[in-house]
Amino acid sequence: EVPMGMSLRQIVEEIGGGVKDGKAFKAVQTGGPSGGCIPSKYLDASVDFDELTKLGSMMGSGGMIVMDEDTCMVNVAKYFLGFLRDESCGKCTPCREGIPQMLYILQRITKGEGDDGDLEKLEVLAELLADTALCALGKTAANPVLSTVRYFREEYEEHIRNGRCPAKECRGLFIYVIDEEKCTGCGICRRNCPVEAISGEKKSPHVIDQEKCTKCGTCIEKCPFTAILKA
Repeated sequence: EVPMGMSLRQIVEEIGGGVKDGKAFKAVQTGGPSGGCIPSKYLDASVDFDELTKLGSMMGSGGMIVMDEDTCMVNVAKYFLGFLRDESCGKCTPCREGIPQMLYILQRITKGEGDDGDLEKLEVLAELLADTALCALGKTAANPVLSTVRYFREEYEEHIRNGRCPAKECRGLFIYVIDEEKCTGCGICRRNCPVEAISGEKKSPHVIDQEKCTKCGTCIEKCPFTAILKA
């Protein structure tokens, strides 16, 4: 526990030890699954009820989740909406229908199937939910969506307009490729691929069949030469 009024920076960097592996800080979510995601420019904000509410988040359970540069904020919103959908009792219509509708839009966006106007639909649905839901879960369920759209709008637009996930986290929006200069043809990736999507001769650069590849990530984990990349 920490005293009220400490800054997010003090908690994340001094008490928490900062972001692992020297990666850049991207955002912190406060208050649990229905909290908002606060970007780096507000790291010096104080942790108190009024300040967090002003930033689109909340005190909630008092928990924090720190996200680094490799985190996709659209995927983050989708993850928490999935949790909140499952936790909703379904008594009131805004929560019962609104959360699944927002989740459906987020699922499409992370698959590269987003449309112009999706962000506006998300904002309308989220604001309606916050205004009309009967309980605190429903009213705060809009936070992950509204905060990520507010602070990371360009990331959403990259998914929708360019079919690209900047963090290379959304499976439908990146591919695995083998760097010919680094690949030694050891065959470890080929032998470990569960769908036999990798081929190549011994001691020669291997290739990945994109039609077969399921993007499970086994190859990138097994390669001892870091020759497999996300593109």
